[in-house]
Amino acid sequence: MIKSKNQYINREISWLKFNDRVLQESADPEVPLIERLRFLGIFSNNLDEFFKVRYATVKRIAEAGKSGKSVLGGEVAKDLLEEITKIVIEQQARSLEIHKDIEGELERENIYLINEQEVTPEQSDFLKTYFQEKVSPQLMTIILNDLTSFPMLKDSAAYLAVKMVLNSNYLNDSGSKEKEISFALIEIPKGIDRFVVLPREGDKHYIIILDDLIRYCLDSIFSMFDYSSITAHMIKITRDAELDIDNDLSKSFIEKISSSVDNRKISDPVRFVYDKNIEKDTLRFLQEKMEITDTDSVIPGGRYHNRRDYMSFPSLGKEDLMYEKIKPLAIRGIDPEGSFLDQIRNKDYLQYVPYHKFSYIIRFLREAALDPKVRSIKITLYRLADNSQVVASLINAAKNGKQVTVQIELRARFDETANIMYAEQLQEEGVRLIFGVPGLKVHSKICLIEREEEDRIKRYGLISTGNFNEATGRVYTDYTLFTANEKILKELNLVFEFFDTSYKINK
Repeated sequence: MIKSKNQYINREISWLKFNDRVLQESADPEVPLIERLRFLGIFSNNLDEFFKVRYATVKRIAEAGKSGKSVLGGEVAKDLLEEITKIVIEQQARSLEIHKDIEGELERENIYLINEQEVTPEQSDFLKTYFQEKVSPQLMTIILNDLTSFPMLKDSAAYLAVKMVLNSNYLNDSGSKEKEISFALIEIPKGIDRFVVLPREGDKHYIIILDDLIRYCLDSIFSMFDYSSITAHMIKITRDAELDIDNDLSKSFIEKISSSVDNRKISDPVRFVYDKNIEKDTLRFLQEKMEITDTDSVIPGGRYHNRRDYMSFPSLGKEDLMYEKIKPLAIRGIDPEGSFLDQIRNKDYLQYVPYHKFSYIIRFLREAALDPKVRSIKITLYRLADNSQVVASLINAAKNGKQVTVQIELRARFDETANIMYAEQLQEEGVRLIFGVPGLKVHSKICLIEREEEDRIKRYGLISTGNFNEATGRVYTDYTLFTANEKILKELNLVFEFFDTSYKINK
């Protein structure tokens, strides 16, 4: 047997294989139909993050003129970029076929996804009113021809690239008359549901995607132009999302992270996806203006991008086409009325969300915030929910005179802005913050409570595999151990001492 030169699968290729398994879920007929669409959304969302981070890192290595073999598992960076692009093009093509099959099955369930050419006269009035009242006020439309510089396109935003063939002519270099062409971009608004549900017609449900509603109303948008034809095809770019943290000693860590996050808005593109049916001159115009390079992944796609929006495809009341909703259980043996800390002192409890209620974590923190015997709370935070009850409980504890220490990871990927906001909020309320450890990223999910009992300090704590996030706690499976085991809690305390020592050294 001949052994391959490289005994390991490259990390990036392995990740793409993982995402391929997500795509398989969308093709599985055993998966409820609407959930299959949502798996397509997860596949697309995963791919966006992959290009922002992993592909971007490999691209940086290639553009630096380095092979990257030592950090890429023996792969040469430039070759790896080409291999990634090839795999993604194949996956995208397969995802389009799967989407087409799902659409056919939806129609058998009387759910119809219509485009702008399939709108009936009865539906027209509803859609035009919806467009004028909800969509038109939020549209950002840019005429490109007369601009001295191409506009900065937003990362992962979807745009319609519009081509108008005007009725006016101009003389080309050879003196012949040619039709004048005008190009424009329409940004698909994010503040509006991507799926516009039309009034039901008997048992039939009709949905039009926002992109197609805009296409249906192009004449209204460009009424001031005299054109003989107009077309609109979707494009999307993905930008490098790696953080570049400067070494300016005069800036705080929060300022450095905040500045780096802001720089993402103008970072280099790493992927350009376009509708494979776009006109060649439109595509050429865009690529030249956007300065798309050889190290960018250029991927022909379908009519619609940002298919991550399928994660929130409307249910239409079709419960039989979705997973059955499971009501979280109470943890057996825990008295809902008595002191949680007292019960933990007598016995360890294991929580398994989402099958158990996430609220036990909130109860643990809320009791510690109010208990007069509790002296201190120490916790690590990575990702948090909007309007986090965890943060509210910690602030409540600080207001009650507890010593609250929070190690918050400002570099939590794509949650940096939210964590900066929470950090500032906690700091204003008197909570002591520790911002990470130089050279390390803190992923641990731990909490330690110290309580005065019978002239000694008794510790309580929790160790979790998941974030202290009420929203993801309803979706992701994670374990949390509530314990008063001194051996375990002594080690947790050592972890917090490590954070504290590092903080003091690098303050």
